[in-house]
Parts: sequence; structure tokens; C-alpha cells
Amino acid sequence: MILTTFVSDLILSLVTFYCALQLKGKSTIPNRAAMYAFIIIGISAGLGSIHFLGIFEFDSIYRFFVNASGAVAVPLIGVAFYHLTFRKLTENFFLIKLLSITIVFIVFVYLYPVPLYATIVGGVSMLIIILGSMTKLKQNRKPSLFAILGAILFITAGLVVGTTGERAGILNVDIFHIMLALANYCFLIALRKF
Repeated sequence: MILTTFVSDLILSLVTFYCALQLKGKSTIPNRAAMYAFIIIGISAGLGSIHFLGIFEFDSIYRFFVNASGAVAVPLIGVAFYHLTFRKLTENFFLIKLLSITIVFIVFVYLYPVPLYATIVGGVSMLIIILGSMTKLKQNRKPSLFAILGAILFITAGLVVGTTGERAGILNVDIFHIMLALANYCFLIALRKF
């Protein structure tokens, strides 16, 4: 049992489910894409908090959702901001995109594993968010800045902090979880204001 990681994962889960609930019932493509993403991340973090409490019965489901968080949820957040900042997606194209993200996830995570797959698609997604938000900075300053901040928090959590080791006596995984919670909340604010 790692109590601090239980708490940090629980915070990530609660914040992310809160974000999903704020988008519930909103039928636009970006809201649905982000809501699906937040649900996947929320489930992953919720199962993670159970894991770090020392209950391992759900570990296979937990690992699946951890993988889905990086390889499906993060690209869905990218899709949401692509729609808002670059080009509006049709309903059919969104459904094709959702299906293709899921199929590629299964192929490159389970059938023919590519170890850096989640990092690559996460990086591309964050780049889409940053570049797209920069194009809207003059007309939509506040949501653009929140989206950029969310992407920077996400990138920093994944590439700088990571999930192993510690800093000043605080486990990196706990810092990682809190940064992701803040990033998701920033994305929510941006989505509501765009």
C-alpha cells in the first residue's frame, strides 16, 4: 500500500470525472471527444487508487485503462482541440477517427507492441493543442491560454516528472497525478470557453 499515491490517483480520478460530468449532455464533437477521454482517464485513475491501496484484484483491468489513457484518451483530447482550432469535423469523420484510434491502440499496444506508441500519439496530440490554441490566441485568449497551460502541464508531467523516483521526498508519481489533474481541468476550462 502506498497511501500518498492512493490519494493522488484518487484526486486525479475525482477531478477528471468532474470534468467529464461538466461535458455530459453536450452533443458537440469536441465535448463528446473530451468527455470520453476524461471518462477513460478517470476510470484508470480510480482503478489506480484501488491498486495503490493494496488491492490487486483489478490489476488487469487497471493496466488496460492505463494503456487506453495514453493511447486513446489523450488523442481524443487532441481531436477535441483540433475540431475547435483547426477544422470542424463531421459526425461521420469523428466516428471514423474514434474507431481508428481504438483499433490502432489495440494493434500497437497489444498485438504488435510499440513501446513508445502512447508517447508519440500523446506528443502529437499536445502539439495539436498548443499549435491550434496559438492560432486562436488573439480571438480567444483565455481558452487558448488554458489549453496551452494544460498541454504544458501534460508534457511536463510525462516527460520531465515521470512516474518513478522522487523529488524533495515526494514521489514523482504523485506529482505526475496532480499535474494531470490540473491539466485536465485546464482543458475543461478551455473547452467551455472556446
